[in-house]
Formats: sequence, structure tokens, C-alpha cells
Amino acid sequence: MQTRLSIDEVVRSDIDLSTCQSLCVTTSTHDLLEVQEGASSSDSSVFEDGGLSSVSQPKRLDDGPIFASETENLYHELTGMGDAPILFGWWPTPQSWNRSQLSERTTRCLPAVRPGKDLVALPQLDEVQDLWNCWVSANALASWQVVWFEPRLNYSSGGDSAAVATLREVVGALPQVPEPAEPLCFYPMYLTPEMDEVSQQYGIRTIGDRSDHSLSSLSSAKAWLHPHINPDKRGPSLRDVRTGKARGPMGYVASSVEELLCAFRTLRAETPNGTGFVLKPSWASGGDGIILNVTEEQIKQFEFPEEVDCTAILEEFIRAGGSFGRCQSPTLYMMGDKPCGPLADQILTGGGAVNLGNRWPSQLPGEINQACVQMAQEVNNFWGLNSQWGLDFVLDEQDTPIVVDLNMGRPNGNFSVRLWESRFAQRLYLHTASWQVPKDTRAEEVFNQLTSMDLAWNVETMEGVIMYQHLPGMESAYVVASASGWSQVQDLFARLNTVLGSFKDREVLLRADTVE
Repeated sequence: MQTRLSIDEVVRSDIDLSTCQSLCVTTSTHDLLEVQEGASSSDSSVFEDGGLSSVSQPKRLDDGPIFASETENLYHELTGMGDAPILFGWWPTPQSWNRSQLSERTTRCLPAVRPGKDLVALPQLDEVQDLWNCWVSANALASWQVVWFEPRLNYSSGGDSAAVATLREVVGALPQVPEPAEPLCFYPMYLTPEMDEVSQQYGIRTIGDRSDHSLSSLSSAKAWLHPHINPDKRGPSLRDVRTGKARGPMGYVASSVEELLCAFRTLRAETPNGTGFVLKPSWASGGDGIILNVTEEQIKQFEFPEEVDCTAILEEFIRAGGSFGRCQSPTLYMMGDKPCGPLADQILTGGGAVNLGNRWPSQLPGEINQACVQMAQEVNNFWGLNSQWGLDFVLDEQDTPIVVDLNMGRPNGNFSVRLWESRFAQRLYLHTASWQVPKDTRAEEVFNQLTSMDLAWNVETMEGVIMYQHLPGMESAYVVASASGWSQVQDLFARLNTVLGSFKDREVLLRADTVE
């Protein structure tokens, strides 16, 4: 019988995760998009210059019908145009941004940029340029694959927004490259109506679902989980979804503090004594602003932003702790109404409010995966999305998947890593996480250290670390990957922690020298 571990045990670096590797592998038809966990193919792959993309890939073995399409990886389904090249332009919010937002968002896409094919738009910031120089040499990209743009920090203009002005600059600076077989697609972080219209002016096809959805703005989609506490503002919600396998938590949407207080009192009457409640601002992400076990006094002190139509959610606190350990919170990435492979396990802390990373594919059994997929498809019957979106779940004490978040309107956090993984003939096991880069540490130092310690990604052994962000003084993302299973991932992760710890220790010593 397969051993299942709690999240706390998974995070520990001294535990052997070899028993977590799924042994259930069946052969699927070539028509399935190869994004589900499977066995390694005995065929060989040919790679370009040791880079990340394959030229000729054998067919992967999958363990169930996931993506019923005649494609070989997620890119084909994402573009809807065969092997079309993509221009990644993942700059932040449509109106304006600061330096940390710009450098973090634009570099999230780097794993997805295919050597010799795609383009990426990046800001002219020293830390981003240092990262790009290391990334190009480590992953066989060409210099023409980047389009640099003015950062536009603290931008203000009576004309175009920062996002639209940046798009115009990027399109005007596109390199002259051989005409591809398929036309270029533009993949923004946020596909606003303005971005879509400007792209059409240039004759560029966009990727993504437009933010101005008829149900609500996609950036506020999590508010759709519940009906509005005010009947006059009430429309369709997750309570209208009928499925016996998963459900949403009891809760309400509110547009003011007065409505939040009404929701609090209503929920106390509708739920058993002792039920706790969670307050979630619908405009926040990544756990920001969430208050667990919120009190009436805290609600009275809660503040809504000045923007129009901002809402907050008050919902029941789900008591976890079923058969699979406490705080099991799987997440599912979707492409329209099709899953992008199996669930991932979120690594949570702070009572479930803070996400420390993901482990994919999930260790949870197939029936949980099927229940979550069914719920996602029912949700999309209302939304009709075509591009990438996602759902977060929590398993309650009866192992029922409860939908606790909808992630719409932008590429989900690890989607670029999933795109990268889908290029390989073998199933990879992925642990995505981040670390806070010491302020005086250069990207070149970290990349060189990973190489010297045999930790850098190696296409021959199909394992290693991809450090796709390096933002001094900020949390920066990486992924630990292996085709051999969770035991090898855990070994790599432990070795990586030692390397990253040495940079942190050096920063402490430098600070001590400065003080002296």
C-alpha cells in the first residue's frame, strides 16, 4: 500500500519520499496530450545543444484520459495554432507597477520560452539583464529571443496605460527572424480589452481569456464562489453548480463592512456552533490579506480599497484532517474545460494561508483527482473559459474536495514550469519553491555553483535544478525536477538547500563585517 505523508513531513528535508512515487501506469493512445504522470519511455530523445526543448520526442505513457487532443504538449493546446511561436509579455497590472512587481512577473515565464522559437519581453533592469545572460547560456537560447523595453516605473500618462505603451514599444522592436510556419501569438499576463484591441491593430493573435467577462472581472472571479449577501446584487455562483463529488464552502460576498457584518451573522445562524470563518479580499492573491478565524471586531476594522466594485468574501473555515493527513490542499490547472494533467499538492503554512510551493503530480489517489476535474468542468460550464485557469481545493474531514479559490485572468503561478515539463518525452516530478536571494548575490554566482555541484538541470540524466528567477533581496522561484521519482527530487532538494544556505551564511558574515 502506498504511504501518504502530511505536508509537514513532505517539507522536512530528512524524509525519504521514495514511497510517494505513484506506481500506477497504463498506456494511453497517442491522441492524449502528454501531461499526466507516466513511465519513462525506452526510446531516446534528441535535444538541441543541451537545451530544454526536444527536437524529436518519443510518445509518453500516461495513466488515464486527460487531454483528448492530437497534440504532443501543452503549447499546441495553448496557442490553438499548431506549433505557433509565442511572444511572452508577462508584465504586471494593466495601469502601473513598481520595480519588484515588474521584475518578478516578467521573469515567471522564462521556463516556457522554447529555444530557437519563442520571444520574451523583459524590462531593462540590471537584475533582469543579469538573470537573462545566465539563462541564455544555460538553456541554449539565442540573443534575438529577448525584446528589451523601458521599465516605466511609476508611470503616469494621459494616454496609453503602462501595459499598452509597453506593448506598442515591444511590437515596434520585434526582431527580424525567419518567417515561422505559424503566425506569432502574444501571451500577456493580463488580457484586458485594451491589450486585445491593440494586438489586433498589429495583426497579432492573443492568448488568454479577456478580463471583461460577463459574470465578473476575471481578476475577481473568486467572489463567484458565493452568492452576494445583498439579494439585489446576487447572480449565479458556485452554489448553482450541481455535483456530488465536490462542493464549495458556505459563504457570502460583500461589498462593504456593513454587508460583511450581515454575512457574519447570517453564517453563524447557518452553520454549526463553533464554526470558524475566513475573510478573503477578492482583489488579493497568494494569501495576501486573508484573516483566519476572523472576529466581528476585526470585520468592523476591515477596509475596502477605493476602487469601484471591490468585494470581500466571508466563508466557513474548512476543518481538514481526513485519511490523507492534515492540510491537504491540491490545486488543479485547467485549459478551458480540460485539465493540464493531474492535481498538484500545495505546500502550505500559516494555517493554510501561505503557499510555500507545489509538488506535482499529486500523491492523492485517482478518485480525488477525478472529483476535482468534474467540479472544474462544472464550473467552466458557467464561465466558458478557453485558456489557462485553475482551482484550489481543501480536503475536509470526510476527504471531500472543497473549492476554496478560483484563479482566473492570468497564467497560474507554476504554469510556465508545466509548459516546460510538457516538452519532454518522460514524465517529470516537480517541486517548485522559492528562496530570498541575498542582496549582494549575483545570478552568475548561483548558476556557476549549481553547475559545479552537479545540480543544474541535465537533459541526459533528466534531473536537476532550474533557477528561473534571481531577484536580489526578493523571493525568487526555482524548480527541482527528476524523471526518477520523488526520492531523487528530495535528494536534489536537500543538496540545493545546502548550496542556497551557503549564500545566506555569506550575507550574514558580510553584514557582521560591516557592523564591525
